[in-house]
Amino acid sequence: MKNKLILVIDDEPEIRSLLSRFLGRKGFSVLVAGTLKEGRKLFNDSKPELVFLDVNLPDGNGLNELKHINSSEFRSKIIMMSAFDHNEVKMEAIQYGALDFLSKPFNIARLDQVVQSQLLNTSNIK
Repeated sequence: MKNKLILVIDDEPEIRSLLSRFLGRKGFSVLVAGTLKEGRKLFNDSKPELVFLDVNLPDGNGLNELKHINSSEFRSKIIMMSAFDHNEVKMEAIQYGALDFLSKPFNIARLDQVVQSQLLNTSNIK
């Protein structure tokens, strides 16, 4: 799993820091963005294998960005995140192509399980 690139798009500095540190200790390269605009640029420039994408961002809705990413030429695995644990949002995220949904705050064991399963299962890329 070394050298795999992960992009984190979340407006909360604490979440970006937590994910960056956790994933970095696991040996991944991590890019972080606090807005959709910044995240879209990093996505297009770096083509990450996995993206952690917040649903609610200051400059837009992560579900709309999920649709955009899944319609692009390069496909990444997407894990949606939200502090609002609504089943409708989870179902919509999965319907639009998210491979999993994490509720904030994270359970580290669950986070590790998601990362391991998504980066070891290459058949999930469309």
